Amino acid sequence: MSSKGKYTYYYFNIRARGEFIRWILAASGLPWEDRRIEMQEWQNLKPTIPGNAVPYLVTPEGYQLRQSEAIARYVAKKGGLVPTDDLAAYKCDAIVDTVMIDMFDAVVKFMPLKSPEERAKGFQNWNELAGPKFYGIIDQWVKESRSGYLVGDRMTWADLTVACIVNSLELIDEIKASQDAYPDVKAFAERIAQSGKVQDYLKTRPAGLFQF
Repeated sequence: MSSKGKYTYYYFNIRARGEFIRWILAASGLPWEDRRIEMQEWQNLKPTIPGNAVPYLVTPEGYQLRQSEAIARYVAKKGGLVPTDDLAAYKCDAIVDTVMIDMFDAVVKFMPLKSPEERAKGFQNWNELAGPKFYGIIDQWVKESRSGYLVGDRMTWADLTVACIVNSLELIDEIKASQDAYPDVKAFAERIAQSGKVQDYLKTRPAGLFQF
């Protein structure tokens, strides 16, 4: 299932919980294939994937990796995007957990395929409670940085993860007002998105099945 000499990354043609791994793969400089699964092919492909779930990564050596954060950390280490200092590495882990576990739990409430009523309640919760809470946390991280990066003096997978979810949420009209209150967060995310290898990926990124 892997392309020879490349990492093959399997995920649906959406952003959601899998897009941040694409950003990390792009920034890592590792050779990789973006295997986007369309919904109509999933039922046939699903039995061939261990655990019958994605995200799923096959390494050039043939290792089959599952679980989004574990995949992201593995790729980030291979690409030099995890600090060698233990405390700095912990800080990256904590940032990623805050964004991809705590913050994403609030995002799930207005994900596509929810009923209109559930989505409306989810957007209200985000704009009134969750958005200010999590953007406030990210805003503090950004303001406390002296280097322009969240941990240390160079880009890590923590920067990429935060910038990715902010970038994705900007696509949703219903929450733009809650984002506009944090211009430093938006500026940070835009700067990371404009870094060379990430920018190259975003220029060629196909449109997703859903807006987010």
